[in-house]
Amino acid sequence: MPNKKKPTFGPQAILDMRDNPFVLIDKNYTIIGANEAYCNSYNTPHSEIVGSKCHMIHHNSKLPCHSYGEECPMQRVMESGDRYEVSHVHHNRKHFPECVSVKGIPIFDENGVCYLGEEIVQIETISDESENYSIQAIEARHIAQLLEEHNGHRRKVAEILKISERTLYRKLMSYNLRRVGKGN
Repeated sequence: MPNKKKPTFGPQAILDMRDNPFVLIDKNYTIIGANEAYCNSYNTPHSEIVGSKCHMIHHNSKLPCHSYGEECPMQRVMESGDRYEVSHVHHNRKHFPECVSVKGIPIFDENGVCYLGEEIVQIETISDESENYSIQAIEARHIAQLLEEHNGHRRKVAEILKISERTLYRKLMSYNLRRVGKGN
């Protein structure tokens, strides 16, 4: 009778199966695993990433991102136990801000402990120092892009951004984006 041994995969092999930057974070915001794409994205060796706080790597901040107004996927995933996606601003390996989509995925170990798996998909990077790369400028460009992609459907864009339609409307007025995505 043939040996029916089950294959075993270590956590690193699972992380490395992802093409996009992917990181595993514990409830204390400590990175406990990262794939090669993640290390390359932040131009930091694996040995320096694992054990670091995610907010130090993503934002060069001693405080978690929710402390200064960014929506944090960690909080949502840990509260709900469900997947959560949010647009976010990180700083890349050249320390320029970039707008990313962060897909937070709850990952449970054999003891039922929940960890945050974060897949990071780059939306826009500002790499030219002469450009305006404030968070507001990045956000305005991102909103305009989403409105174009969704033919001005504000409700859909608000859902994607995880904000209310009223908040989106205020942002549209603030960034003078009233006509974006309506064929004008």
